[in-house]
Amino acid sequence: MNRLSLRARLTVLYGVLSLLTGAVILTVLYLVVQARLDAELAGDSDSRIAALRQKAGQTGDATITTPDGRRISLEELVGQIRDNEEKIRNAALDTLLVPGSGIVLVISLATAGTGWIVAGRGLRPLHAITTTAEQIARSTGPHRDLGRRIALTGHSDDVKRLADAFDAMLETLDRAFDGQRRFVASASHELRTPLALERAVIELEATRPDAHPDTIHLADRLLAVNARNAELVDRLLTLADGANELTEPVPVDLADLAADILANTGTDSPSSPRIDANLTAAPVLGDPILLHQLVRNLVENAIDHNVPDGWVTITTGTTGTTGTTGITGITGAWAHLTIANSGPRLLPHDIDGLFEPFRRGRPNQTRGTGSRGFGLGLAIVKAISDSHHARIAALPGKDGGLDLRITFPTEFDA
Repeated sequence: MNRLSLRARLTVLYGVLSLLTGAVILTVLYLVVQARLDAELAGDSDSRIAALRQKAGQTGDATITTPDGRRISLEELVGQIRDNEEKIRNAALDTLLVPGSGIVLVISLATAGTGWIVAGRGLRPLHAITTTAEQIARSTGPHRDLGRRIALTGHSDDVKRLADAFDAMLETLDRAFDGQRRFVASASHELRTPLALERAVIELEATRPDAHPDTIHLADRLLAVNARNAELVDRLLTLADGANELTEPVPVDLADLAADILANTGTDSPSSPRIDANLTAAPVLGDPILLHQLVRNLVENAIDHNVPDGWVTITTGTTGTTGTTGITGITGAWAHLTIANSGPRLLPHDIDGLFEPFRRGRPNQTRGTGSRGFGLGLAIVKAISDSHHARIAALPGKDGGLDLRITFPTEFDA
């Protein structure tokens, strides 16, 4: 019963209640008619038998002549009267019970059918609420359609109040998400100007002919801090841009992006992890700048969150055809980018937290001190993946580290 829809359960409930009500009514009617027949038939038969016994006592003849001329005893005639009485009673009760049961069954089925229609009409607003909620729940990132509304019309009943409250909640969420994106973008843009001025002032002081060596040393440290802050602002801008819908996607090969990034990744340090790459063509449709940032972040994350004498493996390629992707102009197979590394051990429930902004490693480790330790790398990866309709699958490595795979729609119409 629990697997049935609410409409089906209401229909079954209407039908069962109708059947039980009809059965109770038929049972009561059966008992009433039975008692009435017993009273009427028994009274009539008893008076006839009493009259026959009185006549037999007066005449001294205990036999009765039947209409067909036969002579039978009085007791035999009494038995026949009782038998006829029983046959009449059973016939009347059967006439009530059999058709009555059929009528009750027909009424129950009709009630169930009517209940199906009525329940469907009554639950239609709830279906609208459920459908809207499911569509919003399935959408993520830039594809999150918080602009949808139920906009239920009709009388102001409990269901309409629920729909209106749901619409109001969506309106609040829509404004909150939109305001958050605008704030990140605006704040990042506004921070660029003072950072540029700060860098210019520091460089000016450091390059003065009479600059003291301590001043030059301090300027170098301030320039490093300034560069770090500028990189943070750039990453916040990338995070905001990655949360936007693509406007003009173009063909991009993930293998070329990975090869370019690996060629410019320094691994000369003795403690640098070993990088193994297996790059085959992986064409996708997207924004080349954002995708370059995505691959760069993954490589940097795999290198930064590693162990001495560790390793990193990068693979690109395409999978088989999986059918329609549901994206306009994009159908068929999927391209994949897979990156795995050695590193600290992670628990399965830690994985989701890695894609939250300002998270590094375990969820309770925030704002690390590494050269690129803003905790935005995988958050940017998630935002860019969502904007490209990509799917992310991440699992902790058996011996530590992270195994991460991103699949993108690869085929597109000309």
